Amino acid sequence: MHKHAAITALLVALYAVAFGQDAPQRMQPRILLGDSSHCDAIMIREGHISADKVCTKKTHSVAEVAWDGHVATITASDERASQEWIRNHSIRSRLSIKKANLYWDGKRVDLGRTAVSRIDAAIPWHGGVLISGQTVPRKKFFQSWPFKGPFFDVRGMEPWCLVFFDVNTLKGEDYYFTSFAGPFSLLVFPLPD
Repeated sequence: MHKHAAITALLVALYAVAFGQDAPQRMQPRILLGDSSHCDAIMIREGHISADKVCTKKTHSVAEVAWDGHVATITASDERASQEWIRNHSIRSRLSIKKANLYWDGKRVDLGRTAVSRIDAAIPWHGGVLISGQTVPRKKFFQSWPFKGPFFDVRGMEPWCLVFFDVNTLKGEDYYFTSFAGPFSLLVFPLPD
C-alpha cells in the first residue's frame, strides 16, 4: 500500500511539473515613463539603465503595450494604482543631495561625473534604487562653451533623468531622456505582487 501511495505521489508531482511549465507566464512588471504614450519601458540590465519601446498602439485616450508575449491596455485606473504603489513604496526620505552629490542613508552614491539637482520620486527596483529627477554632467572649465561643446546645451536646459544605483556598492548612473515636455513621472505596470 505504501508503494502505491509513493508511486501516486510521484506521478502527481511529475504531472504538476509537466503542466506547470506549460502554464502561461504573467506579464512581468515594468517601469514605464508616465507620459501620455507610455512607450518607453525602463530596463535595468547588469546594473545599467536602458529603454525599450513597448507601445503597440497610441490613441488620444488609450495606450497599448506589449512584452513577455502579452499585450495590454493601460487605463486611467492603472495610472492611479501605479501612483498609489509608488507613494506606498517611496524611499525618497532615505535620499538627500549635498553639493550636487547624491546620498543614500548619509553615504555618498558614486554616479561618476554627474551632478544631481532634484529628486522627484525614488522606489526600490531590481535590487537597487530607481530615481526620477534632474541631473547634469559635471564639466570642467575648459569642457564648456566657448572652449568646447555647444553654446546651447539641451541637457542643461531639460535635465529630466533617471538614476539607478546598487544599494550594496553605492555605484550607479544616470540616463537622460530628450524631452521638452517637462518632468515625467514613473508608471509601474502591471503592479508587482
